Amino acid sequence: MAEEKEEKESFWVKFLAFCVKSPVTVFFVAALSYFAFQVYVLGNSPIVNKGIICGLLFLWAFWFLARNLFKVLLVLLFVGAIGYGYYAHTQQKIEACEASGGVWNKQTQTCEEKKTLWQQAKEWWQEFIAQLEESPEDSKLKNSDKE
Repeated sequence: MAEEKEEKESFWVKFLAFCVKSPVTVFFVAALSYFAFQVYVLGNSPIVNKGIICGLLFLWAFWFLARNLFKVLLVLLFVGAIGYGYYAHTQQKIEACEASGGVWNKQTQTCEEKKTLWQQAKEWWQEFIAQLEESPEDSKLKNSDKE
């Protein structure tokens, strides 16, 4: 019997200690309970009361973030550092290529030496000629298929 009394007292003592320790949380829980009772049990102006509930939830989230701002900033800094480290690691080859005076080819993932405008034009012309040489054969094949 004495143990049950101690358990009941300890529950109420713990509950009272929680209420004293975090009065803002108690206020938000009480306010949300009141407006939820108004909406879902009594059915009094549900749109207005649901708007108030959303506003209270937003304020509660803002309070939580403001109270834990230092922890949130530490987590964001940690995530940012990991992201920057990953980016720097993946860009090492590209930076080494550019530092040596080359150009990184994204398609082949290789480092190529820089080409002048004239060299690039010459390369394009050779590709164009190669395509022209292939196309008459293709047209002959197409004509023979039609017959």
